[in-house]
Amino acid sequence: MTRDTTERDRETTPDAIPRDRAGNARRVLRLLGRLPVTLSVLVVLVVVGFVSGGFTSASDHAPWYETFAYGVPSFADGRWYTVATGTVLVAVPLGYLLILPVAAAGLGWLELRRGSGLTAATFLIGQAVAVIGTAFIVAGFATFGSPWAEELAKQVDVGPSGGVFAAITMAAFSLRSPWAGRALLIVFAVVAIGVLFLGTLADIEHAVAVVAVMLVQARAFSRPSLREQRFITWTVLLAIGAAQLILVLVPTFGPFGASEPGGVQFLDVAIDAVIVLLLADGLRRGLRLAWIGAVVLGALNVAGGILAFLLLTLLDALEPDFTAAEVAATRDALTLAITTSVLWLGMLVWLVLTRRAYRARLRRRLPGARDAQSPGALAETARELIRETGGGPLSWMATWPDNRIFLGSSPETAVAYQTHQGVAIALSDPIAPDDRVGETLVEFLDTVVRAGFTPCVFGATERTRAVIPEGWRAVQIAEDTIVDLPGLEFTGKAWSPARQALNRAEREGVTFRMGALASESRRVRAQVDEISSQWVGEKELPEMRFTLGTVDEALDPEVRMAFAEHDGQLEGFLSWLPVYGSDGAVAGWTLDLMRRRANGTFPAVMEYLIASSALAFRDEGAAFLSLSGAPLARSTPASPEELSPIDGWLDRLGAMLEPAYGFRSLHRFKQKFRPRAEPLYLLFADEGDLARIGLALARAYLPDASMAELVRMGASLTR
Repeated sequence: MTRDTTERDRETTPDAIPRDRAGNARRVLRLLGRLPVTLSVLVVLVVVGFVSGGFTSASDHAPWYETFAYGVPSFADGRWYTVATGTVLVAVPLGYLLILPVAAAGLGWLELRRGSGLTAATFLIGQAVAVIGTAFIVAGFATFGSPWAEELAKQVDVGPSGGVFAAITMAAFSLRSPWAGRALLIVFAVVAIGVLFLGTLADIEHAVAVVAVMLVQARAFSRPSLREQRFITWTVLLAIGAAQLILVLVPTFGPFGASEPGGVQFLDVAIDAVIVLLLADGLRRGLRLAWIGAVVLGALNVAGGILAFLLLTLLDALEPDFTAAEVAATRDALTLAITTSVLWLGMLVWLVLTRRAYRARLRRRLPGARDAQSPGALAETARELIRETGGGPLSWMATWPDNRIFLGSSPETAVAYQTHQGVAIALSDPIAPDDRVGETLVEFLDTVVRAGFTPCVFGATERTRAVIPEGWRAVQIAEDTIVDLPGLEFTGKAWSPARQALNRAEREGVTFRMGALASESRRVRAQVDEISSQWVGEKELPEMRFTLGTVDEALDPEVRMAFAEHDGQLEGFLSWLPVYGSDGAVAGWTLDLMRRRANGTFPAVMEYLIASSALAFRDEGAAFLSLSGAPLARSTPASPEELSPIDGWLDRLGAMLEPAYGFRSLHRFKQKFRPRAEPLYLLFADEGDLARIGLALARAYLPDASMAELVRMGASLTR
């Protein structure tokens, strides 16, 4: 029995189960120990609920309710203590099902991120400001004759939701960019809709609490990026659509009037909502056509609001010809039309201010880009740039026909990229001198965003990761394996696999030679095609591409081929891509194709080909070999403490893909040549883009795969 089996058996014994449970219990206790304020608030709410009978009957029907509830009547009578007593009460039993989990989530979130002191201060001060501020706002509007405010001025309220919303807002500020701005925008949209269309005391309290925290934290705001401008537009537009749907689905009573479900505006609201949904995604992508549509729709709604205002001023003159009920219903409809027009007016102002964010066309194309419509000219452009500027291990892949080239404004700068699923995937580092890498990258990313694409960089080295824009993320998705050639000798125990392969090839009469595939005889090229077809035929999916070449790419005259032959038959072959230095000379070589004959007679052919290639390139004066990066593989697995959630997900994905593609097995094979590791990164703007980027990368690697083949692969990975 192996040690691993013994450990597993020991872990599943009855004695181990209580230990696991005890460990889980300790972790839960440690977590609860970090939440004293949250637990205290929840305990007080529950205890008061039992003592007051609030869990079984509605508190707002109890004779003592108005004595302990807060609001304009309470403060007018001098009962300021109700700020405290009303906070710990809940009006109806069903309210506990909502307030307890929301309070636990909101307060707990802030307490875990910012500590107990700030949480207690935010909750207590936020609740007091929300309650007292709401009373002053309601009393002020009532003084000016607002029917809505006059009705609210007679009401009282209970509950801690003002303080909870203050805590949620403060917690949102603790997030990193751009998530802080997005969370705050969503919170603000929710409370704004509540005030404008529902208009209860609680809705005003929530809005006052949120705005108060935002004013306190005003210095944390910064000018939104172009992507964030689009996100704000998308969110606000959806909020307007949701607000208009509220008018159709539920009765409302807000500052601008009341409504019943349906009503005279049903058709108008329904049409607006459908159009809003159609425009929202286009605005998120920065489409100019969607911007024009939104401006037109907004202008129509604002014009409707102006017309409603004019009709409202004439309404009183119509009372002799209509009943009071008809006039009241018409007044409510007109005031709600004015409400929605106010929202659209704000939307119009924002669209005009951010008009430069919406310049993308339906048929998107990057300015300054050369695409794959003329692959010969494209490849030659890429070759010239790489020879003049130099590049990294993946740079020569820019010459492949599937890639496009973005030309930078500075001479000798470019970025190779592909577009899939609305994502522009930059291939590895920009082609640029070291001092212009950051400048070229930012120029490409800005152009991509303006054209309406989601940008990312795949296979970036540390050189590019070090100059990514502020707020961008980097996650390791592969590991390049570099063999330094100067002074390379296959001596010592560590080099025994390479040395044994060389010795065995000499004994068995296997020979090595290098050349260009395009210059080989028809017989050799036929064998190359045969071996490659055998290899592809063993896979469940078509041949992968993007950073994995095919025989077509190996026909490039500058690509070197390494052949292993035995009695006139090819046993296997490799292809090597040139890596140019800044002096215009080849500094190293990158391994691309690795193919061996399925029924070959020399099992160690790959070890032999790599070792022989290394010696040949060493003798030519090359500095290094790149054995290429195996996706989702590392030499030394990261510890659980070092893994981010995304790293952990990629690690599990690598394990799932291993049976189908053997990336990790290939990575272990390359360790026979004692390479040094160079991480390769995926660079992206924020985690919200990862799902789209994942789909785009799948299509980049498998451009010819059908949906049925992708489904079959997914099923095989889960077996």
